[in-house]
Amino acid sequence: MDKLIKFFDDFVFHARVMPVLTAMFPIIVLGVFKGFIYKDFLDISLYAFVLLIFIALASKIARECGKRYETKMYDELGGKPTTIILRYSDCTIDNITKTRYHKVLNEKISDIHLPLNPDEEDQESDIMYSSSMTYLRKYANSNRDVEPRVYQELKEYNYWRNLYGCKWISIIIYLLIAIREIIIIDSFNVRNIFLKPYPEYIAFLLMIIGIAIMCIFVSKKTVKRRAFDYAKTLAEVCERLN
Repeated sequence: MDKLIKFFDDFVFHARVMPVLTAMFPIIVLGVFKGFIYKDFLDISLYAFVLLIFIALASKIARECGKRYETKMYDELGGKPTTIILRYSDCTIDNITKTRYHKVLNEKISDIHLPLNPDEEDQESDIMYSSSMTYLRKYANSNRDVEPRVYQELKEYNYWRNLYGCKWISIIIYLLIAIREIIIIDSFNVRNIFLKPYPEYIAFLLMIIGIAIMCIFVSKKTVKRRAFDYAKTLAEVCERLN
């Protein structure tokens, strides 16, 4: 029971389970639709049971794929967004505000000295930026009631990262189901998809819509934006440290 509660805790559900539910939504709708159309409620129950097992496994796969992309993203960006955002070369936060944050962190953390202008930055600066953000992250995690936005942005970032991680797996599954529908539908006719979609072409349409949504809305750009949203929200904790 403890393991089940842990599996479905707020963060795990939002960051790991929800991406899988989102990716599998067309398939879930298809299963429910077919169950009610053919009035086979035993099949619906079995389908739901198998789906729960699949979600538990897929949530771990999605996280691993998401972490793998995260590593590539850091390489492309030249560092973690939480580190980049404190650099003077980055414009996510203006330099005046950035200098104020650096001063606050210098006062709070005794063994670091963050640069107070662009000329002071050197190769060691990123190490201090990373250490400073670790301090802020631990503070925000320990004071979640005071800093709820940090937690919310972290969940959002993990959701989009893991959803992107399982993007191509989902598209391949949708595509295979769509091809299967083309094969099993007698006299498959493109015109009938628009003129008589119900009920014969519903499965095919759901899969095509699923592919379109994943291609249009789930992108690297979205994941990067969410990563910097989290980094900015974490940096803004400096405004309330004093």
